Parts: sequence; C-alpha cells; structure tokens
Amino acid sequence: MLVRTPSTSARSVPIPTPFTDPAQLLALVRAQFSSRAATVRHLSGERDLNFLVEMETGAQSAAARYILKVSDAKENPAALALQNATLVHLALHAPHLPVQRIYRWQDGAHLLALPGLEGIRYARMLGYLAGLPLHEAPGSAAQRRSIGAALGTLDQALADFDHPVVGNAALLWDIHRTPELQAWLPAIADPQSRAWGKAVFDRYVHEVQPLLPTLAQQFLHNDFNPYNLLVKPNAPDQVCGVLDFGDMVHGPRVFDAAVAMSYQGLGDGQAKLGNMVDFVQGYQAVNPLTLHELRLLPLLAAVRCAMTLCITEQRAQWFPENRVYILRNHAVASAGLRALMETGLDVAAKLLLDRLSTAPEPADS
Repeated sequence: MLVRTPSTSARSVPIPTPFTDPAQLLALVRAQFSSRAATVRHLSGERDLNFLVEMETGAQSAAARYILKVSDAKENPAALALQNATLVHLALHAPHLPVQRIYRWQDGAHLLALPGLEGIRYARMLGYLAGLPLHEAPGSAAQRRSIGAALGTLDQALADFDHPVVGNAALLWDIHRTPELQAWLPAIADPQSRAWGKAVFDRYVHEVQPLLPTLAQQFLHNDFNPYNLLVKPNAPDQVCGVLDFGDMVHGPRVFDAAVAMSYQGLGDGQAKLGNMVDFVQGYQAVNPLTLHELRLLPLLAAVRCAMTLCITEQRAQWFPENRVYILRNHAVASAGLRALMETGLDVAAKLLLDRLSTAPEPADS
C-alpha cells in the first residue's frame, strides 16, 4: 500500500478538457515549459496519456524532443512522486543508464496539476529516448544477455534508493499480491495453463512467502517487458533505452529478475527455457543473485507468467474493445509458463545453478 504520502509539490493550472487535444496541450507546454515547443503528437499508452513534443528547428534547448505524460485521473500523485524521485536519483547517481530524464516546469516542480471534470490529472515532462522497440527487433542470445545486464545494472543503481512511498495498493502487477490473484485464475481459458497457474500460486504461498524476510529488498522497476525496452536499430543486440517506471514496487531483488525473465521464454514461436537462462546470465554478470535467490527464480518467473495470463485475460473480458493491446504480452507469458513447467521448476533451478556456478551464497547461509 502507499504509505507516508509526501507532498506532490504540484501547482494547479486550469486547462479545458479533453486532455487529448494536441493544440491545447501545445499551448500548455509553451506557457509552462518552453515557448519553443512546435508540435505535440499523441502516442500510445496504457494508463497515462503520452505525447511527443518537438521543439522548433534550431531551438537552443536541452533537447529537441520530449515526452509529455498526462496521468490518469485515478492515479495517486504519491506514486508519480516516487517515479520522479527515482529518475532524479538515477540522473545523479547513475547518469550512464539509458533512462528518461525528468524535467521541471517553469515553477520548478516536476508535477503540474491539471483539474478537469473527471478529477485532477498530473502532467510531467520527460526526455525522449531514441531506439527500436524491443518487441519489433529480432531476438538473439546476445540481446537477451544485454537485457539481463541492463536490469542488473539498474537494480544495482536502485539498491541504495530510498523513498517514503514503498508500494501502490492499486497495482495488481506485484508478485506480493499472488495470493489474492488466485481468484482470477478462472479467467485463463487454456485448461493446462490454468492448472499450472494454480500450482505455482500455491507453491508461492507455501514456499516463497515464508522466506520473504530473508531476501534482499529494494525498489524495483517491476515491468521489464519488450514494450518498455529500446535497442539500437543498427545493433539490436544492445539495449539503449529503459522506459516506464509506472509499476515500481519495493520488494525482493529477485522479483525484478523474475519479472524480466518471464518475458524471455519465447523464441521462433516456441517455448524455450534456454532463452530465459541467457537473460539470467546477463543479469548475473553485473549483479549476481545468491544461490538462495537463484533457487527461487524459476518459480517466481512462472508466477509472473501466470499473473500475466490471468490479469490480461480477465481485463480483455472486461474491455473487449481494447483486447489486442491488453493481450500484447500474452503469447510470451504463455510460452514462458510452458517452458518452465514442462521442464519442471526444480529441474530449471538446477539448470540455472549448473550454468551459473559463480553465484555467491548469502552471508547467513
């Protein structure tokens, strides 16, 4: 849940609704950020409204392109404050990481409150990252290792990050919430996947929950999926951008590795455990998981796969008009669950231990 909610330090600026009108938003950006803003164009997004802002040609600004994000009216501003603080922390302590920069409005605040008929939305101005979306790029072992290394490096940079907000009660995409998601399992249409989902959710409750206090805890990106990563167009093996900190949580470091691993089990249309191992090798090279964490990793990745299936299939039933977007990661989650369960979770854990023999034991083991 959200705790110790800090001040958002957001100044309120009235703007007519709807918030999707590029002309109105262009006027807002010119008045509150830079008079050199030339165009505003709508981009896709899940909860936020996203817009590409381009500056005048030859403008002497810090950058030529920015991303304007307008939050959903139901978004808790404390969650946005956490994201902003994260980006500030990374800019100061890990400027080499390819994450967006957060910019201030003219009054010095990172959030600009926009009152409307549905409630208050909050506008943020972020830097633009160039690159090819990972889901559009050809895959390879080198690319999967690069993804692992990118997340391992990010988790290292977040290990000493602290903030009053440590969670989001409205966010289902948190492995901590596995027990309550058992009620969502009937939404999974495929009987085998549904049975696997029940099995891994049960194992989480009995095998992982009691161990949570023993695991290294920190803030996590929690959404390292192919739609949130960019690679170099001329070198798709190399990650060049990490997007969207909107699903951040505080929890065991191994949860972050498990989330990302869950999206790596599909290759050439087939379920492939080896692809997941490639990812873990990359993570392990820069931010080694302990043997204790590695033993839990296949189960936690399977839990995340099952979470993806039950949440997206349920939401697709509720919002059929947005079914294609909601189910965009369904195939890779289904393949990941199949790869892990057909291999066997204990066998998969042994494979990881055999391939990653340099993992350190925790100090108290």
